[in-house]
Amino acid sequence: MTAPVFVDINPANASGPSSNSSYIVYFYLPRKYQKSPPPPLSDEVRLVTLPKYQYAAVKRLGGFLKNINITSQVTALKKSLKGTPSESAIAKTYGTVAGYNSPYENVNRVNEVMLWSDKSESNGSQ
Repeated sequence: MTAPVFVDINPANASGPSSNSSYIVYFYLPRKYQKSPPPPLSDEVRLVTLPKYQYAAVKRLGGFLKNINITSQVTALKKSLKGTPSESAIAKTYGTVAGYNSPYENVNRVNEVMLWSDKSESNGSQ
């Protein structure tokens, strides 16, 4: 398994993640396979190049990722950006979660919630 594993969360409604949310999971393909990647094994799997965002607001969290802690952490990250130039610069999407540990590791887990942007915090331009 590769790390990080990114999960984009697209809520079904404005109230945040729910059982109707859509999730897109991204696994990193090591550089040595990127020029000639293996073929996908199903129609639900496809190779993509992630957008090259220049900036991200990031909040680190531990433990296992669950909807409830993802929601509260994204809310806390957005709240910490209130009144800053970054508040208007973050992407309109709900966010991305990055997991860095094996699912079998139970302690010292490292995760992040991220809000992406192509705009600089200092001047608001691209």
